[in-house]
Amino acid sequence: MRHLSFLLFGIFFSIGVSLEAQKQFDVDQLSDFENYLKTEIDAGQIAGAEVLIYHSQEKVWHKALGHNSVQTKAPLEKNSIYFIQSMTKPIMSVAIMQLIEKDLLSLDDLAQDYLPELAKLRVIEDVSTGIDGPTVAAKQPISIQQLLTHTAGLSHGLGESLFDQQLFKLMYNDLFDSAVYKKLEEPVAKLLEVPLISQPGEQWYYSAAPDILALILQKITQQPINEYLKENILLPLEMTETDYNVATENLNRVMQVHLITEEGQLVNSPVQAKTSGNTVYGGTYGLFSSTEDYSHFCQMILNKGSYKGKRILSEASVIEMTKNQVGQLLGPSRGFGLGFGVLYDATKDPSPASTGQIYWGGYFKTHFFIDPTEELIAIFMTQKIPNTNEYIISLNRAVYGALKD
Repeated sequence: MRHLSFLLFGIFFSIGVSLEAQKQFDVDQLSDFENYLKTEIDAGQIAGAEVLIYHSQEKVWHKALGHNSVQTKAPLEKNSIYFIQSMTKPIMSVAIMQLIEKDLLSLDDLAQDYLPELAKLRVIEDVSTGIDGPTVAAKQPISIQQLLTHTAGLSHGLGESLFDQQLFKLMYNDLFDSAVYKKLEEPVAKLLEVPLISQPGEQWYYSAAPDILALILQKITQQPINEYLKENILLPLEMTETDYNVATENLNRVMQVHLITEEGQLVNSPVQAKTSGNTVYGGTYGLFSSTEDYSHFCQMILNKGSYKGKRILSEASVIEMTKNQVGQLLGPSRGFGLGFGVLYDATKDPSPASTGQIYWGGYFKTHFFIDPTEELIAIFMTQKIPNTNEYIISLNRAVYGALKD
């Protein structure tokens, strides 16, 4: 379940700026993609899917297919609500950049100045020995920039090694259920019980670093994390259905999480994401959202920090966030910015996407990408574990295949 292969193809993109889109969008070219999704639904691979596409600031395609739940057979409606898991991370990254703009924080600041427990962390010598294996001293302290770029040496427990398997078991169940925790400090304390998986600054490794950033945000602002996000990002972006809890009147809109049994049958997962009473306001995961809501966030990024005349971030901050910050740690074509995956050299990548595409996704097969060159936003939502990248690949092929000179 905890494979990282989907990340390397499906969860990495960067931003370049275009004054106007160079191509037209032919929605008729999406018929094969729609039929593919219908075939996947009919074959019991997914219960349903919702896709929203914008081109040149206009909504060009919005489809909801299949079911909200294979158990009830209720149809999946447009603007259903989804547990977006790691699509929380870019939102937390924007919050941190807001603090940097206000000179309350710096990319070069040491994270241990805000969370002293980080200063004691050592580095595991060999991940095959598990979380209790021999360690060495860290060569340098962790910076804010390293937390934003997943180069701090932290992990998420999603890898194949004994270290990651033990970390995952220590921190989560298969739904990343935070019900056993009452506040974010508790899972972060678990994370900091184990060594770093690599030396800070030397390796890109997908991690729970945004949870540490969330605690730093809370300490600096003296505000609860959920209140800060609502006041400074979600409400200005009119993301009224994005929250750590779902309003009672919207519970019937929440798509159920699905999985395929050992017998090959698609069923509702026996454990569903908790929709109320959540008090762990994480930066790594935790938010529920809809396609329309999340498109507002994407539009703000595409518009270099502005949404309907409201300035959420400066243009300079967005440019910094959406350019590759990690060199070739991830390879010759894809890298990572300050909260987003980045496609920094499309000529060396099999994807049809443009250089400058940014993106990310969530563990239940949610995904978005933004392409400033072509003025594209695409959002794909479903709810199924484990995460794999086939729909991300198909989405990219379909969307770019619909662009015409």
